[in-house]
Amino acid sequence: MAATDITLNRKPPLSSSNKKMILFLLLVGCFLYISWLQLGKWFDRPHLLPPSPGLHDTATLTEAKVNEILQALKRHIPAVNQTQLELTSSGAHSLVTLMNPKENYCVGEMVSVRVEMNDFRGKPKTYGGDFILARIHSPELKAGAAGVPEDFNNGTYRVNFTLFWPGSVKVSVLLMHSSEVLSTLWQAKEYCNDKFIFTGTFHNKTLQETTRCDINLSTNETVCEFKDERNQESFSCFKPKTLPCETLHYTRSRNSKAACLPDAENQLLKRSKVGVTIQNEFQDITVVTCKDRVPQAAGNCEMGMSSPTPSGFFHSDRWSSSYCRMRSFQNVSDMNQCLQGKQVYLLGDSTIRQWIEYFGSTLKNLKCSHSSEQHASRTASDKKRNITMSWKSHGFPWVSVNSFFITKGMYIFQELDRLSGGENTVVAISVGQHLRPFPLKFYVTRLMNIKQAVTRLLQRSPLTRVFVKSENTRELNSEIIWASDWHGHLQNLALREVFRGVKVGFIDAWEFNVAANSFDLHPNRNIVHNQIALFLSYLCGPSF
Repeated sequence: MAATDITLNRKPPLSSSNKKMILFLLLVGCFLYISWLQLGKWFDRPHLLPPSPGLHDTATLTEAKVNEILQALKRHIPAVNQTQLELTSSGAHSLVTLMNPKENYCVGEMVSVRVEMNDFRGKPKTYGGDFILARIHSPELKAGAAGVPEDFNNGTYRVNFTLFWPGSVKVSVLLMHSSEVLSTLWQAKEYCNDKFIFTGTFHNKTLQETTRCDINLSTNETVCEFKDERNQESFSCFKPKTLPCETLHYTRSRNSKAACLPDAENQLLKRSKVGVTIQNEFQDITVVTCKDRVPQAAGNCEMGMSSPTPSGFFHSDRWSSSYCRMRSFQNVSDMNQCLQGKQVYLLGDSTIRQWIEYFGSTLKNLKCSHSSEQHASRTASDKKRNITMSWKSHGFPWVSVNSFFITKGMYIFQELDRLSGGENTVVAISVGQHLRPFPLKFYVTRLMNIKQAVTRLLQRSPLTRVFVKSENTRELNSEIIWASDWHGHLQNLALREVFRGVKVGFIDAWEFNVAANSFDLHPNRNIVHNQIALFLSYLCGPSF
C-alpha cells in the first residue's frame, strides 16, 4: 500500500489574554455548578419548616413529656400504709354538711358542702386522698349535674356545685374508695403485671398454635415482637414451635388467678365497699330563678375550647353544655343534614363503637356492615347523602375472652397517619378501658403517640375535626384491682393534660355518667344520644 502524505492544519497559538479569559470562564462554571448542587439540596427540604427530628429525638421528647405528666399526677396518688379496715375511711361513719346555708338559692349560684371523713370507729381522719364522686339531682325533673371535690388533705373536703335549674335539689356524695384502698390499687396498677393472661393464636391453612403474649415478656426464650418503629410501641408473643411470627391471627385474654398483693392488702380490697353514700346533715335545698342573676349566654361550640368542670347538666333527660350552645338533635333530619357529605372515623374501644351502633339504629338510610366477630371493624354508609362512617379498635392490649383480630396498622396513630383529612373528615377517639390494668406510664405514652399523630393530621389538613372522648364510669361490682373507676379517673386527668392546647373537641363522657348516676361501661341510649348531640353541635352549631 502506497504511502500517503498527510498535511496537518494547525491553529495559531493562543494569546495570553485569551488564556486568562478561558481560565476565568472555567472558574465561573465551577462556581455555578457547585451552587446548583447546593440549591438542589435546599429544594429537597420541606419549605419553611425545619428538618424533621429523627426517631431518637422524637422518642426523647415524648419520654420527657410523659414523665412531666406523671409527675403532675403524683398529687392524686395517696401514699398510705394502712391495711386495718377499722382505721380506714368509712362512708357510713362520715358526714356531709351544708356550708353557709340559706332558705333559697338562685339559679347560677354556687353551693358548697363540707365532707368530714371518719374511720370505721367514728374517729376523724387526719389526712386526705379519698376518692369521692358527688352530684346534685332532681329526680322528678330528670335533672343532674356533677360536683367538684376539693381535698384539704386533713380529712375534710369541700364539694362545689353549680345550680343550673330551679326546684328542689338533692345533694349526693359517694365515697368510692378510701385513700388506704387507693394506695393498694396504685401498687397493683404499677407492679402487678399478671392481672391478665393474654394468648396469641397463630395459624395457616393446615396448622394452629397458641402461645403467651403481653406488652412486656421477661424471658430468654425466642419471641415474636410486633413493633411500630416510629412510636416505639410493641407487644410480644412467645414464638410458636413451627409457624412464623407473621401468622399471628388473634389474641384473647382471661383473668389471672395469681395473687400479686400481700394477703393483708388483698383482704382490705375484699372487705371494702365501693360507692357508699355519705349521710347528709341537711335536707334538700330550694333553688329559684332570680331576676338579678341571669346566666350569661354561651357561644358556639368550637374546636379547641377547654371543657370546664362542671361541663354541663341534664334536665328532662337532655344535656346542656355549660360552656357552649348545643342543639338537641332529636330530629333524624337534623342529624342527616349535619352529617351529609362527612367521612366519620370512630377509633377506640367499645364505648365509641356505641356511636356507630346508635347511628345505625337511628338513621334508617345508613346501611351498616355486620360481622359475626364482636370486635371486628365496622362500616356504614348513606350513599344518597354521601355519609360514610367506620369504627376500628385501638389495638393491643384488648381485654376480652373473645377473639381480637390482629390487623396491619391496628394502632390509632397508624390510622391517623393514613388520613389525608379535609373539611369533611371527622375523627373521634376513645381509649382507656382496656388500658386500666396497666401502669399509668403505658397509658400516657399511648396517648402521647396519638396526640402527635393528631398534630401531624392537623398540620396536613387544618380543617379536619378531631374529637377526644373521656372514659365512662363502669359497674360498681367490676373487678376492683384493675377496673376500678379510680384508674379511669387518673387516666382522664392524664387525657386532659396530654391534649391541653391541642385544637380538638372534648366530649366529657365521664361527667355525663356521674351527673346521671350511671355506673355502666356501656351507658343507656339516652346518655349516648346526648354525647352525640354535643359532638354534632361542634360540627354544625346551634343552627345550620
